[in-house]
Amino acid sequence: MARSNDFALTYFAAHEEAGMTRISLVPILHRIAEDPNYLFAEELQRLAGQSPAHADTRKEDYEKVAINTLLAFLYNDLRDHITNRMPLDANGHLLLCNPPDSPHGLDVADTAGLEAAPAETLIGFLRDSVCHLLDAIIKDWAIKVTLEEERCRAEGAITPLAAAGFVLANTLEASVLHAPSGYDMLSITKTGSHTALHVCWNLCESAPMLKPGLTPAEYDDLSRRSLKQVLPLAMGSLGMLCQFMGAGHIEADDHQAIHPLPRHQTAFVYDAEAPGGMIVLNADLIEPTAQLGERHYTGCPAFYANGLINLYMEIVLSLAARYDIYGRVLRAG
Repeated sequence: MARSNDFALTYFAAHEEAGMTRISLVPILHRIAEDPNYLFAEELQRLAGQSPAHADTRKEDYEKVAINTLLAFLYNDLRDHITNRMPLDANGHLLLCNPPDSPHGLDVADTAGLEAAPAETLIGFLRDSVCHLLDAIIKDWAIKVTLEEERCRAEGAITPLAAAGFVLANTLEASVLHAPSGYDMLSITKTGSHTALHVCWNLCESAPMLKPGLTPAEYDDLSRRSLKQVLPLAMGSLGMLCQFMGAGHIEADDHQAIHPLPRHQTAFVYDAEAPGGMIVLNADLIEPTAQLGERHYTGCPAFYANGLINLYMEIVLSLAARYDIYGRVLRAG
């Protein structure tokens, strides 16, 4: 088996082969932390001074750096908001709700029905339910950011949160990439959270498929340890992410996150030579992919908000343990 870091090395090399240079948002976020006025700086809209621009660099690249930086800055607040607003019962279990127009025919209050449901049906239902739960919390957070902007206007003051929300809204409104589709902070964040949840679910569901015979606790440990092998996906470009997910059969035709991991997936493989065993991504599926004039990529803004992707993983792991997802996938095999 190849080394466990082969995916990351091959992935970044493929970006370079496609003609793209990575712009890390870390130094830009440090600059904002040192001087929040940088949120309004013209330099932020010009690749934040992090990379020289080629003559044919498309406008979308400039927007990408500014928008993803602003989102990454805001997502630190989003992480705390989700943590504080997650509804838990007296036993510490996540309180789910029935998703509207659910095709699964299940009810969160019907314990017997959930236990009797086929594995794929239950997993699809849980995926759907947790996506709607996160959507509601994210909407509440977006309202909070808007109210912060309104409060600042009324008081003649400004806070970094309000400033980032204001600049982001203006940048999106003028964006050639997002404006035609009507994307705003709320819709982008919802879509990104669904993708993050989808990949976390896929990692958990792949564990019993790739390594049968472990206990639930061992599967939980395997999934946790393997997350660091999956994170490089979040560090790449959106085009390369979509290319890989399509090649590995982990992206459904309707692009929704409610579909269980198919058994014919090839994106996840088990590396028995890694210490303790590890689930890694299949580097053989990577192909250099870029749009015409696409010269830069930053990776997903959630990657730069410490602990946000790990939080999504913890949500999935808690549901996997509560509803015996590992055992159900094994028995359905």
